Amino acid sequence: MSAAASLSDLLDGRPVREVEPGIFSVLPADAPGQRYDGRARMYDRVIGSRLYNRLAWGTSPEDYRAFAGRAVASSASGWLLDAGCGTLLATAGAYAAAPDRPVVAVDQSLDMLRRGRERLAQAAGTPSGHVVFLQADLLDLPFRAGCFQTVLSMGMLHLFDTLEPLLASLRGCLVPDGQLYLTSLVENGRVGDRYMRFLHRAGELANPRTAAELQRVLEQALGPGGTWSVRGNMAFASFGR
Repeated sequence: MSAAASLSDLLDGRPVREVEPGIFSVLPADAPGQRYDGRARMYDRVIGSRLYNRLAWGTSPEDYRAFAGRAVASSASGWLLDAGCGTLLATAGAYAAAPDRPVVAVDQSLDMLRRGRERLAQAAGTPSGHVVFLQADLLDLPFRAGCFQTVLSMGMLHLFDTLEPLLASLRGCLVPDGQLYLTSLVENGRVGDRYMRFLHRAGELANPRTAAELQRVLEQALGPGGTWSVRGNMAFASFGR
C-alpha cells in the first residue's frame, strides 16, 4: 500500500483533500498563501549553496544530508514525519535510498511541497510512492498521538520565539520508543551571529539563542539525555521519546 493510501490511518479525523497528485492538504481550500510560496526556487539556490553555508553558518549541505540520513536510518520500519520539510534539499537522497521507509513530509507552503516532490522524483529516478506530501500547520499537526517512529525537523526551531508548543506538537506524534531529530541555528561567537540578528530584525528568524540556551529549552521540554553537536552556527540534536 502506498503512503498516500495509508495517510488517512494517521490522521486525527479531520478532513483531507488531494490538491494535486501526491500532495494533500488539511488546510481550508481558501487558506491564505504562505510566506514561502513563490520563494521555493530562490530558497533552493541560497540554502543549497555550499559557499553560502560555509560563509554564513560555518556548515555545509553535506552536514545536513548526513544528519537527515541518520534520522532515516534510525529505524528499519515505522513512519517518519518530516516536519517543515521545505523542498527536501537535505532529505531527498536519504528518502530515495530507503524506499521501504514510509514518510509524511509536511510544510505549510504548497510551492515548497511541489519543489520537494520534483526533487524526490529526480533523486529516485521515478515518482516515489513511499513519501506523501501534506500541507499542514506545525503547531496544529493533524495526526493521531503516537503514530510516528521518527520525527525529523530541520531548520524550524530558529523560526519560533517560543518553542514549547512546537516541541509538544512534535513529541506527541512519537511512539513510546520514537526518536526526535532537530536542527537549529544558534549563536556561537562567529560572524553568523550578526547575520542572525539582521535576519531577526528583518522578521525572518526568531530572537537568536545560544547553543546553551537552546539545549536548556529542549531538555526542559524533552528530558535530559539528548545527543548534541554544534558546527558553526548550526546545532544538531536527537532525543529519545
